[in-house]
Amino acid sequence: MCDTDQTQLPQNLTLIVGDEESLLSRATHSSTEVVLAPVELHRRNVQRRLRERRLPTDRFDIAAVTDFSERLLQESGYKTATIDRIDRLTILRSLLVDGKHRITGPAVPADPQEGEQIRAEVENVTAFHPSRHEQLRTVADGLAAPIDADGTELVDAAVDIERCLRDRTDDAVSEVQNVRRATRTLIETEGGLWTTAYPDVERLSLVGVSSIPAAYVDLLHALLETTAVSITVYFRRGTGPYLAECFPKLLDISGPGTVVFDS
Repeated sequence: MCDTDQTQLPQNLTLIVGDEESLLSRATHSSTEVVLAPVELHRRNVQRRLRERRLPTDRFDIAAVTDFSERLLQESGYKTATIDRIDRLTILRSLLVDGKHRITGPAVPADPQEGEQIRAEVENVTAFHPSRHEQLRTVADGLAAPIDADGTELVDAAVDIERCLRDRTDDAVSEVQNVRRATRTLIETEGGLWTTAYPDVERLSLVGVSSIPAAYVDLLHALLETTAVSITVYFRRGTGPYLAECFPKLLDISGPGTVVFDS
């Protein structure tokens, strides 16, 4: 377990630092559990440990968070096609060349790869949620000059890049966009999205967590708000205590999945 006060957390959420034994012990239960692991190595490790202990491997539905989100959407008939990084770089290169879009400025790099990195980093921290975007701008504004202006410009450029990419494709700009879409749809359907895809699953675990993107927090937030599923987050030892301490604040946001542009 961890030192975070359970009274600060939803009743169906448990945070654990460094000990995945409780997860493995549930491999003998009769019910299926969804196990989300952001990194492929962690998914393989869970499967390996089950085999080494000769435990059943069919009780865990192991998936990446992005694949899980896509399944939620697909089971209810939603489109999940996504452009990849190469597509984004190609589109971004053309946007920077034609000069007709508002994603240029003294601090904004002309290199498409650097522009994509900025977009991805801001997406990771804010999930393009309006409140987090404003908080990040406030932090940037509070830096010493001239870094403050450059920081704010880069935060806004990330949103402009995402918006321009959306305008150029009918598909999702990234897999994370599908995570946000699943989050919003869970709330809109009052949990119906989960019930359709996983009618008999009562437990979900997120494992191997050394850092956690804002979009993943929001997805868990939506599940906690709209379903009765029991959720356990297994943090890794190094950063786990800090993340567990911060987690209640990460959940303290309204409208998870909301974005600063048209959804």
